Amino acid sequence: MKNSCLRPLALFLLLLPAMAAAQEPAKPSTQTMRYEIRFMDLHDAEVLAWDQCTDKQRCRIGTMAVTEDARKGYMEVTGDAEVQEKIARALAREDKSLGNQNLQILLLAAGTKPPATGLEVPENAQKALADLKKFLPFKSYQLVDAAWLSATEGQIAQGRLQGSGDVYQVRLRFRATGDRKARSLFMDVFQLSQERVVQMKEGPKYDNRQLLQTTFSLKEGETIVVGTSKADGADGALVVLLTAIPAP
Repeated sequence: MKNSCLRPLALFLLLLPAMAAAQEPAKPSTQTMRYEIRFMDLHDAEVLAWDQCTDKQRCRIGTMAVTEDARKGYMEVTGDAEVQEKIARALAREDKSLGNQNLQILLLAAGTKPPATGLEVPENAQKALADLKKFLPFKSYQLVDAAWLSATEGQIAQGRLQGSGDVYQVRLRFRATGDRKARSLFMDVFQLSQERVVQMKEGPKYDNRQLLQTTFSLKEGETIVVGTSKADGADGALVVLLTAIPAP
C-alpha cells in the first residue's frame, strides 16, 4: 500500500521540470542579417538600428565601411525576426537620397600685385574671401571662370572651367545630411586638375596635373573657399570657391 502511494508522487516530481519548461514562453530565435547603407552616415544608421531593439542585450550591431568611401558600407545585425523587420522598415524610410543639388564653382586668380581690370568677383565670393585675405599674402583676386553643376547625391559630377589657355576639370561627389529645412553637404570627393596641351615635335601632348584634392562640409546656401593651388615658380595662385545653391 505504501509503495502504491509513492509511485504517483514520484511520477509527479519527474514531470515538474517539463511542466515548468512548458509554462515559460519560448525566446524568439535570433538571426543575422546584413543591410547595405547607401545614403545615411554609418553611425546614424547604427543609432537608428539600436532604437529598434526592444531587448538590447539580445541585439548585436556592427558596421563595415567600404574601402573607397568611409561613410558608406554595410551594417550587420543579429536579432530576432521582429527586430529585423523594424530595422528594415526604418532603413527604407530614412536611408534614401535627398535628391539633386545645384552647385556654383568659381575659379579665381590670386596675385601679389594690385587688382587689374577683369571679370568682377561675385558678392558671395567676396564675403568668403574676406577671412582668407587675413592669412594669404595676395592683394588681388580676379574671376577666371565659373561653372554651374547639378549633382546627384552619391554620384560623381564633373565640370569644366577655362582660363589663360588652360582647361580645368572638376570632379565631385556629395552626401546630404539633415532634411530639406536644414540641409548640409559632405563633399567626400573634390578634385581639381589642369589639362594643358603641350606642343611636341611628334604632335600635341595632353598633360593632366592634379592641383587640388580634398574633402569638406558646407551648408546649403553657404559659399566656402575649397582651397588654393600655387603654380610652380609663380607668385600667384588659383583659388577655388564652391556655393551650394538653396532649393527654390
